[in-house]
Amino acid sequence: MDYALHSMPGPLYWLTTHTKTENPQYEAQGLPFLAPFPKKDYFVHLFRAFLAKYRPALFIPKSRTMLSSWSALGYATWAAQFRREETVVQTLSEDRAAHLIDYARQLWDNQEEFLKQRHPLVRRSAFSLVWEGGGEVNAIPSGADKIRAFHPTTCIQDESAFMVEGEEALNAVLPTGA
Repeated sequence: MDYALHSMPGPLYWLTTHTKTENPQYEAQGLPFLAPFPKKDYFVHLFRAFLAKYRPALFIPKSRTMLSSWSALGYATWAAQFRREETVVQTLSEDRAAHLIDYARQLWDNQEEFLKQRHPLVRRSAFSLVWEGGGEVNAIPSGADKIRAFHPTTCIQDESAFMVEGEEALNAVLPTGA
């Protein structure tokens, strides 16, 4: 297994070493409620692609077992906290937007205390996390007009193939460089 990105400072190292995710099905699965992000071979390639940012768009096949949404939100949370980047996550509905921003909340809440003190939040809501000094993760429902209010560093469309006006939203955000 290539653990290069697991052991080098960056998003995958932070996810697997300095924070934890919450597992609401932990009892049925016989796992702990809090656990670090799993170390899987394909995450190295995925996070290398996230960090490259040399293409206008990166499309990732999705399945629940691959943790694609978790990976994207893990990268976005790391980028907001450590690089002061702004990410907008656009998804099918407000409920799904709130669910995805909860991933970012879990990662911030369950990281080591010294990191929370070094990177405090100044705003936290059902749809956003904002760090002191810059950096934020916002989640919004689908619609081309909704994305136009933002000028993000990165835009994540969760399940974009099923999103109403997904292509129009992507075309609205690509000129911003996201």
